[in-house]
Amino acid sequence: MTKNLAIIFDMDGVVVDNIPYHKKAWNKFMTKHGFKYSDKYFDTYINGETNEEILTKLFGKKISKSEIEKYINIKENFYRKTYSPHIKPLPGLLKFLKKLKTENIPIALATAAPQENVDFVLKKTKTKKYFSVVVDSKDVKNGKPHPEIFLKASKKLHTKPDNCIVFEDSILGVKAGKRAKMKVIGVLTSNTKKELHQADNFINDFEGFDLDDLL
Repeated sequence: MTKNLAIIFDMDGVVVDNIPYHKKAWNKFMTKHGFKYSDKYFDTYINGETNEEILTKLFGKKISKSEIEKYINIKENFYRKTYSPHIKPLPGLLKFLKKLKTENIPIALATAAPQENVDFVLKKTKTKKYFSVVVDSKDVKNGKPHPEIFLKASKKLHTKPDNCIVFEDSILGVKAGKRAKMKVIGVLTSNTKKELHQADNFINDFEGFDLDDLL
């Protein structure tokens, strides 16, 4: 029944409930540089894109690669410092990951976050050992809602896209999963069912969620 099945997890808002801390970091950064920030703008246009795409959208093509790198470091260092005392895996996640591992179901992490943030989250939550594949911002040219990140994850898992199930919390991420022709479960940490309406099903977190529910 589980043959050929593979699971792909987004990271922010799925492995950890960290979106409020990203919002705080982007709010501080955008306000400092004269841009108007709102949570709606973040949810609709930022959450799921790579930092390079976000900064290019804000500053236009005039921004240089060195400036992008500098701004990314400033924003992400603030995020990690602010979130570090509070970080923990989403309720029920560790139990669910252990079950998937026991059943030999391949698991990937596919996130638009930079590698430094991935290392930070996986180390702090002690979840690195569960992910046989990790795809982050350095591995893709196109952020979500482009399906590239999920298609690369499925390729590395040696599984066809239609055999993959994606866990996503963001509007752009759900769109990306559906464009990759995958089943998507919306994790309601950051958005409502109405906002993630394209998802195939929904969970608040992984507490009480089992492999049987997934199948």
